[in-house]
Amino acid sequence: MAQTTSIIRTDLWNLNPTASQQVLLLQTVEVSLGVCRHLMGILLTHWPSLGGLSSQKRVLAVEKLIHQTAKNPNPKYRQFDQTFYKFPSYYRRAAIVFAAGQVSSYMTRYREWQSGTRQRRDAKPPVLNPNSGCYPTLYKGQCYKLHGYDRIDIKVFNGTDWVWTTIEITSLRERHTVDSNKLLSPSLIFNEQKKACHLSVPFECHPPQREGEGRVVSVDLGINTTATVAVVNFDGTVTYREFIHPARDIDEVAAAAGTCVQRNGDRRDKRLKSVSKRASKTMGLGGSLQKGFCSHTYRKCRNINRQIGQIVSKRIVQIAQQFNADAIVFENLKGWNLHSAG
Repeated sequence: MAQTTSIIRTDLWNLNPTASQQVLLLQTVEVSLGVCRHLMGILLTHWPSLGGLSSQKRVLAVEKLIHQTAKNPNPKYRQFDQTFYKFPSYYRRAAIVFAAGQVSSYMTRYREWQSGTRQRRDAKPPVLNPNSGCYPTLYKGQCYKLHGYDRIDIKVFNGTDWVWTTIEITSLRERHTVDSNKLLSPSLIFNEQKKACHLSVPFECHPPQREGEGRVVSVDLGINTTATVAVVNFDGTVTYREFIHPARDIDEVAAAAGTCVQRNGDRRDKRLKSVSKRASKTMGLGGSLQKGFCSHTYRKCRNINRQIGQIVSKRIVQIAQQFNADAIVFENLKGWNLHSAG
């Protein structure tokens, strides 16, 4: 019988909030970030006594320090409840877990720095970043309620109280359709600059362990061609080989459609070459370039590279599925550079 292993995979569910809902989501994320900043200072102060506790006991210990209840009438940091009035308990516990992880990571890195484990002799000590991305974790029933897979109720902060609001889900992937996958607590991500909002939804997946056939897909990353793929049997026999060059394939599709486009690589290289020309015209015989110079061109080049990477990786996976391969093997290019390659 095939054994199953548990792995965590994350899907992105795009949301479509209205203008007023965007304000509510922004306030929710900002107040959660403020809570995390507050908690990091408390955890850092009491880390000698909190660091050795389990995650559950640490949450209870921190709540005893900050949250007033009938059994805990005089918490040490009573200003927490005054500053973050009516902050939901589930959001608070999720923020404690996140802040504890940040402080634990900082303390580990600081001890390594003190012991002399450094990449450089003059390396500066690590710092605790209180502005790290702390996004609210949503617990089912308390922080969010799903209505099928097209709408979701989220508890948000309106400036004075915590209320429910219904937001449309515009796109999602397929992991929720697999019965064996378990939906875990999602995180609410809101980007104020891009006005983009989505849920980061982790799933506990249980893919079955299948019997191998002693066949691997070997990938050689090249310069003239993006990748060379070979299917190799256990005895070393190469049963299939393919040269993946997505720019050429895109040209053929575009030509068949009656359009005229340049190769992706050519478009990218021409844009990058134009940067030096524009830089020389801007600076003349001296001077410096302003911040963000040619950022639009660099962004386009990054998007072209990303598209090529997605096309190549998709084709490699398709080949592995077609030949029922046990693994995909890439060459290790760490430390490699073009000039030292003989």
